[in-house]
Order: sequence, then structure tokens, then C-alpha cells
Amino acid sequence: EPTWGCGHMDAPWPDSQKRWKEEPAFISTPATTVLTRLLPDATALRLEACDVDDTTAQITLRVQSTQTNAPCPLCATPARRIHRDYGRTLADLPWAQYRVCLQLRVRKWFCRNRSCHRRIFTERLPTIAAPWARRTLRLAQRLVALGVALGGTAGVRLGHAWDLAVSRNTLLRGLRRQSTPSFP
Repeated sequence: EPTWGCGHMDAPWPDSQKRWKEEPAFISTPATTVLTRLLPDATALRLEACDVDDTTAQITLRVQSTQTNAPCPLCATPARRIHRDYGRTLADLPWAQYRVCLQLRVRKWFCRNRSCHRRIFTERLPTIAAPWARRTLRLAQRLVALGVALGGTAGVRLGHAWDLAVSRNTLLRGLRRQSTPSFP
């Protein structure tokens, strides 16, 4: 009886017919469940739509924040009244050869604290992106690690091989923003 594994391509898998009839090895999951697991923080985001563009090799995910209230960044008073919402575009880690773009809907809230100087503020998503950032935190961390390991020009070359569009100045800026380690 032939063995299976890395050897013969013609060799049958042992007991394949019996195994499929008894218990399926793969359980089919909806595509939205799989996509949700690939988001930067699936607990804070809800997937609205997904668009795959093969000509530009880009996946665009429309996501929305799921927060029911947001603390004011100045006084930390939780806000419950929404002022409006707007869109942010963030670059994320690539999936295979496709670039990933998050079109994120975030909301502006009214601060309830009358003595607070900030009347309206944008909700913060600290596990996804820094305020005003154009990249997700996980992409920014990957770029910093690339800059630490290789520096500017060599980091750009490896970044392009990994489908990370980055310049040497961006890598070096990320390094400069990092705090210097304290040695005893």
C-alpha cells in the first residue's frame, strides 16, 4: 500500500473516503467571518463591505467603529451624543500580494462636561490607529521593526519585496519616534 505525505502525488490519502463520510475535516465558514478575523481589532470594528480590485491588487474594507460611547480625550467624561461621522483611510498589512486599505467610519462626539475646553472630539481607536495616522498600528510596528533591523535603503528593498510601500525617510522617521531604551 502506498504511503502519503510528501512522496507520491498519485498516492491516495489513507481512509480518505471513510474519513469524509464520518466527519468532515473542514468546516465551511462565511467569508465575512474570515475577513473579520483578519481586521486589526475585530472587537472595535464591524465589517460593512469588502471590495477586491484585481487590476490594482488592492482590497478595500469598509469598516465602522462599534463603540457605544467614547471618553473625551481631555477630561475623560464619557460622551453619548454623536455630532456626526466621517471617513478615514488607513493602510494595513498586505494580504498575500494584495494591498489592504481600510475605509474607516469614525464619529465625532459632544463632550458632556461643560467645563471642558473641547466641545466636540473624534473617537479614539487606540488598538487600531493613532490619532491622525494613515497606517494601522500593526503596519506601523512592522515598519519600525524593518527600520530597526535594516535601516533606510535596505529596509525599503525588503519592504518592497513584502509589498510594503515605504520610503527610507518614513522608516527613519519611525525609528526617531521610538523611545531610546534605558540601559542600567
